[in-house]
Amino acid sequence: MTQFNQTLWKENRALREKNQNLQQKNRAFRMENKAYYQENQSIQRQNKVLWEENKILQEKHRDSSEETKHLEKQQKALQQQNKALREEIKALKEQERAFAMEEKALQQEILALWNENKAFKEKLKALQKDNRAIQEEEKALCEEKTALSEEKFALQEENRALQDEKIALQSQEKALQEEHKVLHQWNKILQEEE
Repeated sequence: MTQFNQTLWKENRALREKNQNLQQKNRAFRMENKAYYQENQSIQRQNKVLWEENKILQEKHRDSSEETKHLEKQQKALQQQNKALREEIKALKEQERAFAMEEKALQQEILALWNENKAFKEKLKALQKDNRAIQEEEKALCEEKTALSEEKFALQEENRALQDEKIALQSQEKALQEEHKVLHQWNKILQEEE
């Protein structure tokens, strides 16, 4: 091999090594570029999410401003309502005091009615006791009446028997009178014959 060829071979070898190094660097660059691309895609996605969030926040801010105005109106209305409620509470307290006085009067009236009711119960208890005594007396009278009715019935039976006996005796007396009359006539006839 000539010196020129050796020189070319060395240069070619050096170029191949340089080319290999460049290919390695190129592969590393492509990998780095791919990583940057992926990172860029991720950043773009994050940026899109942040943009959407920012849009939502802006809408919320607008809504919040409207809501703030609405809340201010509500607060003003509530203040007026609270003022009216305080006036109403004041009136209710006055009414409560009047009710308390009325309740005290009612309690006194209830106490008087309770005492009256107590006296009425005691009177009722005495009347019930009297009523029981009357019922016992009435029961005794009923029993006596029943005994008298039974005695009356027995006397009526005895009276009927006596009346039957009287009728029988009257019939017997009538028969004896007839017999006596006949005997008297016979006696008269016998006296005339003598």
